[in-house]
Amino acid sequence: MGKYLDRVQNDKIQIRLVKNKEELVAAQKLRYKIFFEECGATSSNPQVEIEKRDFDEFDDFCDHLIAIDKNAGDNPEDYIIGTYRLMRKDGAKKCGKWYSQTEFEVEKFNDYEGEVLELGRSCVAQNHRTKLVMQMLWNGLAAYMFDYDIKLMFGCGSFHGTDLNEYKQALSYLHYNFITSGKLDISAKGENKRAMDLLPKEEVDDKKALLEIPTMIKGYLRAGAKIGNSVWIDWDFNCFDVCIIFEMKDLRAKYLKHYENEIKK
Repeated sequence: MGKYLDRVQNDKIQIRLVKNKEELVAAQKLRYKIFFEECGATSSNPQVEIEKRDFDEFDDFCDHLIAIDKNAGDNPEDYIIGTYRLMRKDGAKKCGKWYSQTEFEVEKFNDYEGEVLELGRSCVAQNHRTKLVMQMLWNGLAAYMFDYDIKLMFGCGSFHGTDLNEYKQALSYLHYNFITSGKLDISAKGENKRAMDLLPKEEVDDKKALLEIPTMIKGYLRAGAKIGNSVWIDWDFNCFDVCIIFEMKDLRAKYLKHYENEIKK
């Protein structure tokens, strides 16, 4: 582990990278429970259903951040309670593509100056979705960024379900307030692409919109993230995605200071 990541723990929770195949499989099984059993995802790979774990071609080229319940014993399937999949430029180069590349025009990030990090497959076990666990995962992510001098982060933020009208307030609010521009302007791809401006600006109710936005996406926005200009419907995962984009130089100073202080304690 890096000099910052190895400090992210307290008496209850530790955040670190997976150490072996057994832990990776446990993280994949946690992903399966949440994405497939809880959220209704499907896969064209029959082995996913047979083995009850969510895995794909990208896993071998990524780092896997995990949240560990330090009081849950020695079985990885018991003590791994949250996970993030992290891919840097080198992993994307070896794999041949970014995961988000199937949904969004993120190829341009290959030429971005400095290290780039793609976030994906983030989830927390149902009975551990507390402020503490989420905060610790964020601290771990920040530590990873400091250890690898990440300059740009991006990834897919998901809304459950595929009916955009259920989230018309949220999507319109994001469109009018958080769309990227210039070199970071990102669009969704192909026939699954949908517009976000479902309502005229004057009909957007900010309070209703914020209630519709998933907690993790709101966390990214508070930290200074921007959003791509369209959404991509993921029929297999029973959700639709927005592209979350943020440059480290634009992360709000108070958040960077907070995480630096927490990690360096």
